[in-house]
Amino acid sequence: MGAAFSQIVGNHIHHIWVQRLFSGAEMGGIKIHAALDVLIRHNRIHQAGRAIWMDWMAQGTRITGNLCYDNSTEDLYMEVDHGPYLVDNNLFLSDTCFWDMSEGGAFAHNLILGEIISLPDLGRRTPCHQAHATALAGLHNIQGGDNRFYNNIFVGGPEPAVQEHKWAKDPPGVGGHGLWVYDTRAQPLQTGGNVYCNGARPYVRETQPVVRAGFNPKVSIVEQGAAVYLCWMPGPDVRKAATALVTTARLGKAATPGLPYENPDGTPLRVDTDYFGAPRNAARPAPGPFENPGQDESRLMVW
Repeated sequence: MGAAFSQIVGNHIHHIWVQRLFSGAEMGGIKIHAALDVLIRHNRIHQAGRAIWMDWMAQGTRITGNLCYDNSTEDLYMEVDHGPYLVDNNLFLSDTCFWDMSEGGAFAHNLILGEIISLPDLGRRTPCHQAHATALAGLHNIQGGDNRFYNNIFVGGPEPAVQEHKWAKDPPGVGGHGLWVYDTRAQPLQTGGNVYCNGARPYVRETQPVVRAGFNPKVSIVEQGAAVYLCWMPGPDVRKAATALVTTARLGKAATPGLPYENPDGTPLRVDTDYFGAPRNAARPAPGPFENPGQDESRLMVW
């Protein structure tokens, strides 16, 4: 539990496991067991295989304002965690954004370009903890679901050729663009204010999603020296999302540990700033990482 209560902030992490001379576990840009109340903020991670890997006991963790792209495995892997943990204001731009073998996560104001893989794990019983402590509270398996997705932008693309039987488990894993991959999970999602572009599809029980199936925002990354630019076109419909501010009260409690989404000191949290630290509109925040995304093609320096 050596990483518990740590902060990983402002790092440039790149070229991890590039030559593939050996394989095995524990390889990634950031790889942690027991990320209890850990803050991972404003890191640039690319060409790292797996960018961020939270391997069990990620509880009270916040992953915020990170730039992840060109990672060949995925940008974020949550492995057998029960939550609560918060993932907000990130740019996840690799072909696979998120491998979710966990539950109890909250995802807010992210730009998600790649596919999501949802895979329960009924065979392993992993720890959850007392609030803001290393003390053990219980052992549970992973049914999948019980996530919150608020005010995110999902960008689709070609769906993987093999989906349900690609991950030979029971229940099987499902991969694709958007939240439809959770449609059959045992625990329902909480959703709202999400935007789906270019074929990405919403959760089956989601109400009032903004779906722009034929619109491609043309997201790309341009590196110029030490600077990194995001090029994209948000489009005219992004402001139509029925968003609301993401707070401790809105997120409720993660089901398995029965704990709220809050700051490490136990105070309520508010996702009230964007990727750049600009304040959010408290009444109707913009979906995605930027509070003032505009509509037309733009170029933003994101590092």
